[in-house]
Amino acid sequence: MNRAVRHPRFTAHPEDAHSKTLRAAGTWTGRQQTRVAVRDFAFTVDEPEQIGGRNEGPTPMEYLAGSVGACITVVIDQAAARCGLELTGVSTYSLARQDRRGLAGTADVQPYFHTYRLQVCVGTTETDEQTLREFAAEVEHSCPAVNLLRDAHVDLTVAWSFAANTAEGDAEAACNAALGYETRQESVGAPVPVLTIENADAHDPEAPARDLGDLAGASAGGRA
Repeated sequence: MNRAVRHPRFTAHPEDAHSKTLRAAGTWTGRQQTRVAVRDFAFTVDEPEQIGGRNEGPTPMEYLAGSVGACITVVIDQAAARCGLELTGVSTYSLARQDRRGLAGTADVQPYFHTYRLQVCVGTTETDEQTLREFAAEVEHSCPAVNLLRDAHVDLTVAWSFAANTAEGDAEAACNAALGYETRQESVGAPVPVLTIENADAHDPEAPARDLGDLAGASAGGRA
């Protein structure tokens, strides 16, 4: 029996007949380390040595941050194929903040991310701004990872930059520049964007997508 209920931001109910099952097995290997098996693949999830791990793999939340970027990349690829948008490249960068007191049990605060900026740089031959805005909104609306973060009440910003092509380090540079952080890796060869917007599929229907230029007052911080 399907007990899933319709989410208020979507118009249809989930149905078992159209659902897939995902499986993952984990085995503790000591000192906060887990060996995870998924289908024919295996990977190590670990913690830094200073907190008791062996530093032999990313932490669970680092995997999660990487998965968010990978998830939206898949959705971009699929959505572009559906609508005939020609892609020349996609790069992403995640910058997330997590209050360590939640996991440590020293404060009654959410243990997962409280703030998250996902920078998405899309290379495409398309230059029509309305087409690109609609494309970004469609991708956000159908990206599983983006919706998980939003429905967990994470302060999520999805920042889009559309240009003729992407370049190494462009997403990291754009993210750090928007937040006032120093950039560890300068982007070389990145063209001037055709369009930069944020939150194209805003979960608050009265909160429209904002141009990146409106964030001139973004607060400065430490090194990202």
